[in-house]
Amino acid sequence: MGQLVPAFPLVGDPGDWPVLTLLAACALLEAEGEPFEGILGVCWVVRRRAIDWQLGWHRAVLGPEGRAYDDGRLVEPISAFNDDYRARAMARLSAATPAATESSWKAAAAALWNLLPDPVQGASFYLNPAVTLKIRGGTFPVWAADPQDATKLNQQKLCATVGRHVFLKA
Repeated sequence: MGQLVPAFPLVGDPGDWPVLTLLAACALLEAEGEPFEGILGVCWVVRRRAIDWQLGWHRAVLGPEGRAYDDGRLVEPISAFNDDYRARAMARLSAATPAATESSWKAAAAALWNLLPDPVQGASFYLNPAVTLKIRGGTFPVWAADPQDATKLNQQKLCATVGRHVFLKA
């Protein structure tokens, strides 16, 4: 008999969801298909921003208002909660496999309550290099780019590579 895990909410604003739910949804949307260490790494990045940067959990994921949708901002700190991704995010949450859902909830609980160590060695950011370069026309954002060449990652900020994601320090 398999373990039971909660379903993701498919209505309302993620800014109204409990912290564990928001973190689990974030993990699934940002790292589905990655090894567990990568899913956990995403959760640890959010934890670091929430606690170390003193943003609180909702603001670390959703920005200053702690709201995902219809807040006047097209881009949120965690892009899976951008306004233009809303329908796709809800579709992905509703169609998640039981294994992906379970991994996301486990990683969220582990990071939220410090049950497993940080697998990304203090990273404050993450990205998928291939997807980022495609979306941004061949360059990385300033916080990730080599200061001499924006088409390359800043290797001095690199903390870990897990699956298709790289994790970087601030």
